[in-house]
Amino acid sequence: MIISGKSKLTDSNRYHMPDLSNIVVKDMRGYGVEQAGTYKGGIEAYKGLLNKVRSGSILSEQDSLRLLPKTEDTRNRIQKQIEALLEKFYEVKGKVEEIHNSRDITKGLVPSKQTEINMLKNQLDEISTAHSPRHQAMYNSFSWGTFLFLLFLLVALSFYLLYFYMSVADFALNGVDPMTLFQEGRLNIQLLPSLRRLVYLIINYPPLIVFPTIFFALGTSIHLFSERGIKYKKIVWGLLSLVFIGDILLALQVHTAVNEILIKLNRDEFKTLIVPVFADSRFYLVLFLGFGVFAIWSSVYYLMQMEWGKRNQLRLRYKRIHRLQDEILQLEEKRMLYETELQQITQRAEDLSKEKDRLVLPVDAIEKNINYFRDGWNGYLATLYGREKGEEQIKLINEKTDAYIKELKEFQESYFK
Repeated sequence: MIISGKSKLTDSNRYHMPDLSNIVVKDMRGYGVEQAGTYKGGIEAYKGLLNKVRSGSILSEQDSLRLLPKTEDTRNRIQKQIEALLEKFYEVKGKVEEIHNSRDITKGLVPSKQTEINMLKNQLDEISTAHSPRHQAMYNSFSWGTFLFLLFLLVALSFYLLYFYMSVADFALNGVDPMTLFQEGRLNIQLLPSLRRLVYLIINYPPLIVFPTIFFALGTSIHLFSERGIKYKKIVWGLLSLVFIGDILLALQVHTAVNEILIKLNRDEFKTLIVPVFADSRFYLVLFLGFGVFAIWSSVYYLMQMEWGKRNQLRLRYKRIHRLQDEILQLEEKRMLYETELQQITQRAEDLSKEKDRLVLPVDAIEKNINYFRDGWNGYLATLYGREKGEEQIKLINEKTDAYIKELKEFQESYFK
């Protein structure tokens, strides 16, 4: 039977928790029977009511006169725990503000990442949308047609350079039959690409492939160093100089070999063909077909890389957007966990603030009330379920109660340390 059961609301910033410390009952056994009937003997309800009995929220009429204030030492320990919770609260709140600032929506990790996503989407629109001549796009759009055309040019020029360097090296190093050198179109045939002659040179003179390999390696190195920035400018110019010097040496060797053959022939009609190197058109022709075509090959190689880079811009931006979106989801999950922790800290601090000023009963009085309350609860269970089933329920209640009392004795003094 409840004698006094007034409840009052304690105002806090976000929660309104009822303070039930003034519930005073005349008979704890009778109150146990009454509450067991209200909750149909439920074990969870029983444990919740035990907590109220333990905390002093539910008192007997005699116990209401025996309430004692907490010692100053206990109050100080509770206050220290409240202060520690406040420090934890502001620490967690700082983490939440770092993720998403509640006072300024433009600040925080989530808004900064969302701003980057919006910027990347705008760039994708710039890449994908055609623009009028008045408004030049920040990024050019990728074209498969342009890329495939450049690839075709690169393959064709690579084939020609492979043939040219092997053919010229063969002529410069091995020479040809003097009697057939100036047959009509003979010299031109050696400079113009021929698949049959290329296969012939590869099969019969495989070491000659070293010459085009060197020039291709130099061209690739030039591109790699040029991509690293202006600090490698001297290396790039040095490699270009090596290519140019190599082509000059090949042209000189071709010029010298032709003049030697003409001199050995010692025929009057060929004497006019013997000219100095700078007056020899063959020298400039070989130099152009070497260094000039190499320069064109390098330009096509660079343009093809640039065109493919446009496609990578799209792909990399999509990947970056997806990665940022995943990071935002992870941050939002963290923020929700932090906010849940903030609510738990706030609730714990409020409970401690109430407990700090709450009057308490001696441990033996609390144990007596729990035993009386259990007797009343078990009496209802025996009436409700009968003898056999009631014994099982009563045994379960007794086990829970005994464990609860043991815990009460062990932790009553150290609970707020």
